[in-house]
Amino acid sequence: MNDLLPHLLLLADAGSPGYEGLFTDFNTTVWSAVLRIALAMVAAAPFLVAGVFVAGILRGMVGADRTRRILGVATWSGPIRAWCLGILLPICSLGALPVARELRRAGVPSGTVISFVLVAPVLNPVSIIYGLSHIPPSMLLYFAAGTFLISVGIGLLWNRVIADKYDLPVEVSESLPKTSRQRITIVGHTSATALVGPAAVDYSLALFAVGLLGAFLPHGALQTGLTRDNPLAPIIMGAVAIPVYVTPTEVMMHFGLIVRDGYSLSAAFALIVLGAGANVGVANWLRRDYGLKSLTLFVGLLISATFLIGFTAERTVMRGAANATDHTHAFDAFTRLPIVPNENANATWLYHEVKRSMTTDRLMGLILLCLLAASGIGLRFAGRRASVEHLLHKNASDEEIAPCREEPLSPLQLCTVGVCGVLVAATIGLYIFYPPVDTLIKDMNNIRVSVYDAIQEKDPKETMRRIEQWQTRMQKLPTSAAIRFGRVNDTQRERADEALYSLRTLEGYVKTGRYLEATALIPYVEKQYLGCRNAFRSQIVPQPAGNP
Repeated sequence: MNDLLPHLLLLADAGSPGYEGLFTDFNTTVWSAVLRIALAMVAAAPFLVAGVFVAGILRGMVGADRTRRILGVATWSGPIRAWCLGILLPICSLGALPVARELRRAGVPSGTVISFVLVAPVLNPVSIIYGLSHIPPSMLLYFAAGTFLISVGIGLLWNRVIADKYDLPVEVSESLPKTSRQRITIVGHTSATALVGPAAVDYSLALFAVGLLGAFLPHGALQTGLTRDNPLAPIIMGAVAIPVYVTPTEVMMHFGLIVRDGYSLSAAFALIVLGAGANVGVANWLRRDYGLKSLTLFVGLLISATFLIGFTAERTVMRGAANATDHTHAFDAFTRLPIVPNENANATWLYHEVKRSMTTDRLMGLILLCLLAASGIGLRFAGRRASVEHLLHKNASDEEIAPCREEPLSPLQLCTVGVCGVLVAATIGLYIFYPPVDTLIKDMNNIRVSVYDAIQEKDPKETMRRIEQWQTRMQKLPTSAAIRFGRVNDTQRERADEALYSLRTLEGYVKTGRYLEATALIPYVEKQYLGCRNAFRSQIVPQPAGNP
């Protein structure tokens, strides 16, 4: 117990301005909450749009019968199949909710649905590709196995204990309509209405929890206490991760920072499973359909399994160099702001802050989300006049009507569609695996400081690890510029090659323990890196003369 006391004191006193006037600084409290909610909505938009469209496709194109067959209803393999389905869909924890609703509507057992909900936001094409650019493949594989054990294990247990007792049978099985036009109508209607009704309450609660965390979690509270020598690190992160919202790309970025800087792997795993995989909206869905007792069982299983696998990783995977005296700013986005001055406490400041985080995919996702939400509200008000239920249920008159003749797609057409789909997926993957130039530069700016510090401390293991990270990002720089700007000039290539050469030379000195030479080489490495950085940075925003 005495060993835990220093860590409790460290957590209780982060020395941050956020602790001062926590309840008295009204502007900081309110506008921190509003900003965190707005940023979460913007970040979630593209993934939520993907989720509602997947829900519409499941209902209007795949159909209830085929969905049940795909997910192995009435077989024990349902949760495993749900795990496999989850890793194919680029959605977040909010985007998983409309898909979960359609799976339940189709008659898929709730345990199988839970397995899908837990894995889809964590491991999907976007997060895997993005993770490979931030995390060693072996580490990513280790945690993929951990999420498999948790999601499938909880799903199997839930199907055995809860689903058989509380799952309501499907009263009338839905059938796919005969024409493509009707199927597309169902896809659009389901996608739009998935954003309103009970689901809107789940989304609102998840965002409200983000706002509460942003309002009252002091700025700086997560800068310390997440190192491996702190046994409370996973508990601290778990308590924060449950109400927080993290996108699949953001969680991989945070995971990469934790691994890169040598912080607690159990805390990283808690962030992945409890932060990206679950949220307050999922908990409210389970409470609404199955009651508090079942929800308590789910939360208990999820937290205990997460901590168990996290602690196992902590003891079996390589140890990091971070200790109790180190701090990180990687998780400041989960906390309240240091201060919001009176002149910033307005909608204009909020707009500019949100605009800074806006990217093309987020902007397009937000526009589509607003259009879908407006359409969904209109369809709800229209009531039965805009219902599609009659298209999903056969009756006697339907059987008497001859079906419309629709020509099937030829093998050439199917092949063309498949090739186009693969090319689109490969293009998206390329842009994710090679992050933007400014992102790579920001990473290298931080890594190079760690390299120089490790050389001064004569720590060969840490130095080699940091140099490898630096080289990896440097190697991605030309490709990232080429796919975004269409060209890489000779000067940029030469600067990148010279910077890589300086890093290889530095690596050779460190390998042979020649730290005097390595220290003397630092100015040369810095000069080559700055030349490379400025050459590529000028392609983004032209730099004024004399700007370092």
